[in-house]
Amino acid sequence: MRAMDDKIEVGNAVALMSFAAVVSTGSFSAAAKWLNCSKAAVSRQIAQLESDAGTKLLDRTTRSISVTPAGQQIYDRCARIIDEVNEANQVMAGMLTTPRGDLKVNAPVVASLFRVTEFIPQFLTQHPDVRVHLNLSDSQVDLLRGHFDAAFWVGEPYDSALDAVKLCEYDMVLAGSPDYFAKHGTPSSPAELKEHDCVVETHLSRPGEWQLSKDLVVPVVRGQLTSNSVRMTRQAILAGMGIAFLPRFLLEQDIAGNRLEVVLSNHVSAKVPLYLIFPRGNYLLAKVKAFVDFLSANLPSAKARSDDEAFGYADAS
Repeated sequence: MRAMDDKIEVGNAVALMSFAAVVSTGSFSAAAKWLNCSKAAVSRQIAQLESDAGTKLLDRTTRSISVTPAGQQIYDRCARIIDEVNEANQVMAGMLTTPRGDLKVNAPVVASLFRVTEFIPQFLTQHPDVRVHLNLSDSQVDLLRGHFDAAFWVGEPYDSALDAVKLCEYDMVLAGSPDYFAKHGTPSSPAELKEHDCVVETHLSRPGEWQLSKDLVVPVVRGQLTSNSVRMTRQAILAGMGIAFLPRFLLEQDIAGNRLEVVLSNHVSAKVPLYLIFPRGNYLLAKVKAFVDFLSANLPSAKARSDDEAFGYADAS
């Protein structure tokens, strides 16, 4: 392995590639065509290489080119450059045409509720050369620094520098526990929400307000707990800490089991989108394109599901 303090002489590297190409192809013209540059540029690079080496590397005649003993020593070592470049080009071409390699994906902790954990095995069955590394986190992840190839995100994308594909939308609801409403009363209008304890999930709503519909925004929403986790917010309202504004699919089993009650449903028509976000340009990678296309084709059909398989109570806790 090259020592960390060794310097890479870029000019020499290019010249050595040109020299190896000339020897491998047998002519300056063929080497220039392979390298996609001019014959004069190749000639200058070889001349500079010979000047740096202090000896001739090639014997030239009008009809042929032969390698000097010094040139042969150098060629024996730098011919690998041609092989490595060819192999790298083949790998790059494969990355753009055939789904393969590691696919690093981030998803919310409640990803199982919108069936990511079901669809990923199906995706891998179709693409056996891909290895998915799934990380569960409700936090915003830094895709631009290469930590992840893609991420699921519930709500509007948090970075305009990312590409985003909307997979589906989920209905939003206002909900709280029966115990909370027994103690504090049930709001009869959106304006009364400011008199209640509200558990605010920060990445689904702007600070201090809930947009219940296109034309209805409730300001001055506050309470004792603010969280960036829909899972934590759900747990809080189950414990009777107040009212939350959350996607209905997260609470479906709680509502069906009378652990939570929906309020002001006639005032709420907002929907929250589920996106797959990824750095710009990543869609050109075959593994990312295949993942995006697979989910776009399959995930929207899941939002119509309302059975126990789609909404497992244990998965939401």
